[in-house]
Amino acid sequence: MKLRLMLTALILSCASPFLLASDDSGAPPASGKTASRMTAGPFEVLEIDMDFLQGVTYMDDRIYLKRQVNRRAEAITLRASMLQGEAYRKWFNGEYDLVSPANAGHQPNGWTDWVETTANYVEYWVGDKKILHLKRTRS
Repeated sequence: MKLRLMLTALILSCASPFLLASDDSGAPPASGKTASRMTAGPFEVLEIDMDFLQGVTYMDDRIYLKRQVNRRAEAITLRASMLQGEAYRKWFNGEYDLVSPANAGHQPNGWTDWVETTANYVEYWVGDKKILHLKRTRS
């Protein structure tokens, strides 16, 4: 009986660091984490297609894109909504789509295609492919 009790105590003492280190947050363990989430000012980047964009930034209350050099000749359509998955809202021009035209003098490796918006969600499309999806996380 004493031997069984001693073996149980020994096994528990060896396993206790693993039991105490477990976490119920649902987050992956530190060793499985990837790079931190990408942000642009008050926006979290939910999706980005790096084949079309080099990056996204936020300066002076504007969202700016940096297109891939070989993608400057493509029109980008912007759509905005207040809630994810909800109907798009109209832009200042009365349309649901705001188009950044192709070949609009976009400088290579420059921050271009800027927009100001109060929307919580902004989507950028090239044709039927979403290339960027932003979510406002703060004002």
